[in-house]
Amino acid sequence: MSARTIKDVADAAGVSTAAVSLFLNGRPGISQATRDRIAAAIRTVGYVPRTNGRRSAARAFVGMLVEQLPLPVHADHFYSGVVAGLQSEADRLGYNLALSVVDPQQGGLPRLIAEQQVAGVIAIGGGDITDALLDRLADEGIPLVAVDNQSRTRQIDCVVTDNQQGGYEVTRHLIELGHRRIAFICGPAKYKSLGERYQGYRQALLEAGIPLEEELVQPAISSGLPRKGYKEMRQLLELDPLPTAVFAASDRTAVGALEAIRERGLRVPDDISLVGFDGVALGEHADPPLTTVRTRNYEMGVVAMQRLDTLIAGRGVAPMKIVLYTDLVVRQSTAPPSR
Repeated sequence: MSARTIKDVADAAGVSTAAVSLFLNGRPGISQATRDRIAAAIRTVGYVPRTNGRRSAARAFVGMLVEQLPLPVHADHFYSGVVAGLQSEADRLGYNLALSVVDPQQGGLPRLIAEQQVAGVIAIGGGDITDALLDRLADEGIPLVAVDNQSRTRQIDCVVTDNQQGGYEVTRHLIELGHRRIAFICGPAKYKSLGERYQGYRQALLEAGIPLEEELVQPAISSGLPRKGYKEMRQLLELDPLPTAVFAASDRTAVGALEAIRERGLRVPDDISLVGFDGVALGEHADPPLTTVRTRNYEMGVVAMQRLDTLIAGRGVAPMKIVLYTDLVVRQSTAPPSR
């Protein structure tokens, strides 16, 4: 029989896992009657609290959980900013970060988390960090904050970007320039944030009275390839008439699309306007520099570490979803349509 978790205790007692966590850590916030039910459930299910590996704030370790990426997390165009913010705030608060990479083939939790060798966990990004994995982490009773991701099945503390609003604003920018035939290059469906950007695109078209044309919504077909967005843009370039503008779900995707446009003998923005999302240096240094939506990656890391510290100290009364605003950055890749 597998080891019992605090979820088993919560189910037996008819309470939330958060209530069980409060009981196990001797924190206020639940009634004596609830405490009695939890204690009885622990005896009934045979739950054995694990050794508390949490240390004093000056020496505590925090687990930083990431999915397998094509590049090391510190070199990734997007997540390097998040990690920098985490590291800066962790240093200030007296924590050390311990990196752990999710192995989807392994199935189990990373050892440092399964054995509760950390005071808390920051789960960065989506992809292999699924709702099921977030739920399993929450079942362990370890303080947990998701970054650039959220669970659809459970209320788990998270820090995210307002992706839908950012997608709406950049699409509105194209509409205000006079574009009506605007294509969208999707990202991999496993990333919730990219789907939210698409919803912002749809919202802006709807408000402007522009019909959503299925042929202009290009699914991701080059996930993991070095030139993400290149194959997708080549598909869009087969359309007749061509789109006058393209919204790529990320700056990295937009740079791949830019290459395909040039290869076709077309120019940005003279023939096709192009926008991205994220505001990473890759897009800023493109030729022409990309109009984009800048996300506050560094600040996401800082806020996530602050929230985790609150949970470790037992001051987090209710789960929170913290949403950070985005900024529209207009550069040289957008202009009024030429046709």
